[in-house]
Amino acid sequence: MRRLSYLEGCLVLAAAAMLPLVGLSLYLLGYRRTAAFLTRTAPSAVRQPRPGSDALAVAATVRRCVRIAAQWGPYRATCLRQSLVLRWLLQWARVPAVLRLGVRRHSGEFSAHAWVEVAGRPVNDSADVATRFLPFYGTESDPAVRLSESRPVRP
Repeated sequence: MRRLSYLEGCLVLAAAAMLPLVGLSLYLLGYRRTAAFLTRTAPSAVRQPRPGSDALAVAATVRRCVRIAAQWGPYRATCLRQSLVLRWLLQWARVPAVLRLGVRRHSGEFSAHAWVEVAGRPVNDSADVATRFLPFYGTESDPAVRLSESRPVRP
């Protein structure tokens, strides 16, 4: 296992601090308000986004750091919490990212999942995630879209 660079270490610390805060915010305020707050506190989209190939490399690094913080930090975060933090950190890195929510029924049990996409590719899940979970498509730039306003679309 390779050592983390200074920047990666900072990202791990930022993610480790944000994960429990996002979890607490989801508990107290709910998804919609938490997602809206994270969107408002991220840098403006007016800034120049990173080029496509560079954005995917940055997204992979940030995803790795969030995963390390979630696995080794004091707070064990669900996919929703990790995805919200990942999207927020990607916005700070000027990488346009979309938070996706999906649902499925498997063996009679309902389950939900969250993941982040950059340039149409899942960053923190496998490429087939949209075939395993029926994604809700809404306002892509705003993760605070109400689930009742979005419509699931079969891939």
